[in-house]
Amino acid sequence: MGKTRATETVKDYDVIVIGSGIGGLTAAGLLAKAGKSVLVLESHDRPGGYAHGFKRKKYHFDSGVHLTSGCGAEGYRGGQVIHKVLQALAVEESIEFINVNPFSHAYYPGLDVALPQSIDAFVAVLAPLFPAEQAGLQALTRLCQQVAEEITIADEAMVGMDYGKAQQLMPALFKYRKATLGEVAKQFIKDPKLLGVFASNWPYLGLPPSQVSFVYWSTMFIGYMVDGAYYCKGGFQQLANTLVEGFRQHGGAILFKSPVEKILIDNGKVAGVQVKGQALLAPVVISNADIRHTVCELVGEHYFPPRYIQRIKKMQHSLSIFVVYIATDIDLAGLAIAHESFCYQDFDHNQNFACTRKGEITWLSITAPTLVDPALAPAGQHLLMLTTLLPYQAVESWAQAKPGYMDDMLKIAGRYIPNLEDHLLFVEGGSPATLLRYTKNHQGAAYGWDVSPGQVGPARLQNQSPVEGLYFAGHWTSPGGGIYGVCVSGVQAAQKVLGIRKQADFWETVALGNQA
Repeated sequence: MGKTRATETVKDYDVIVIGSGIGGLTAAGLLAKAGKSVLVLESHDRPGGYAHGFKRKKYHFDSGVHLTSGCGAEGYRGGQVIHKVLQALAVEESIEFINVNPFSHAYYPGLDVALPQSIDAFVAVLAPLFPAEQAGLQALTRLCQQVAEEITIADEAMVGMDYGKAQQLMPALFKYRKATLGEVAKQFIKDPKLLGVFASNWPYLGLPPSQVSFVYWSTMFIGYMVDGAYYCKGGFQQLANTLVEGFRQHGGAILFKSPVEKILIDNGKVAGVQVKGQALLAPVVISNADIRHTVCELVGEHYFPPRYIQRIKKMQHSLSIFVVYIATDIDLAGLAIAHESFCYQDFDHNQNFACTRKGEITWLSITAPTLVDPALAPAGQHLLMLTTLLPYQAVESWAQAKPGYMDDMLKIAGRYIPNLEDHLLFVEGGSPATLLRYTKNHQGAAYGWDVSPGQVGPARLQNQSPVEGLYFAGHWTSPGGGIYGVCVSGVQAAQKVLGIRKQADFWETVALGNQA
């Protein structure tokens, strides 16, 4: 293979990470703790990717994250990954997570219900509303937990294990690995309204029940239900900042406003990156950036097997999001508004999604972070985030379309928060074009590739690429999107770089650090 070199060489590193999203920071921090010299390069002026926050006047907003799981010390077998990462970096005391229970509130015509943590509590709330469905609901939620636990051991269990034995060890995963949430849920629940309520949080994964992977849904759902749902005190920018703190404490370096221009290849292997005309050398590069951009532009298609490129070009990326950021003087606590509410006019989420695909806003989520963290706004004021999914191609000009979409979303939110439009202290909108501009994710994709059955597990692009020394972390790679998913991807990327197969051995190596 040929060589791509820049003009001026600076310093050598063991690992360079492109992008400081939560996946990239996780991988960087763990590798630094394991004794590697690591440099993170970020094009923005702050870390976090989609988890970054911003300040307007006296208000602190999250750009897009509402909740995450895996922050506590207890939960389902194989979970709690964010807690494990922060603990490994010795920064778990530098951050506070606020448990949010119920984890969401769902509104439908003639029905609104709070969805609490724990399987027993979840079933206890819904069973009186749908008494004939109690046994099926209980069985379905238990199955979700079984799948979530089996997926955590799948990678290492498959090494050297024959198909029959693996099937015995992970029966639910094998049975349902190609199924959608809709296909599985209908085996346990018959009432279409309960099917809708059960799947209320589908926008967190960007696909409706008929399209989203049951396996990936189970991981997300049980994460909130059993590991717990958490808001990061001070906003999710604090999570990114804390990961940077731990990374730096273990010798890591991070440069902002430093977009990577090229990944350098020498004889078919990664040799480093080019930034502002300078070559920064490293035998390992982890890209936390858009995967199409990484493969096709930063590296070059000709360095990859043709079938790999064909696969990337066939994969389907997720929709983007539209967000309205609001400050209001309405007493939200007095209105009994929840931290997170999903507001629908139809129990049929396939119909809701069909409208979304056409660029129509018929549903949204309302997030009120000041209910759990009042310090985000001045006393007597609250923050709101109105969020919906939208395709990037919904309009020709987002600059022109943004005010109309904001008005539509404010009107819908006003059904649940009376007189909202008369009590606006601050309003700003973020469109798919905003996401594209700040993160360079293809068409502002909110979750990387869709988490459909054909794009998760072994079918998703793995953390180690075909080019020696090139790895991926973030929502474009295994396992998928969401804060918890990208944190797991960072762990997996670090594992691959260190060449450690078993999770227990990996965490032990990280704990030993330079002593290993």
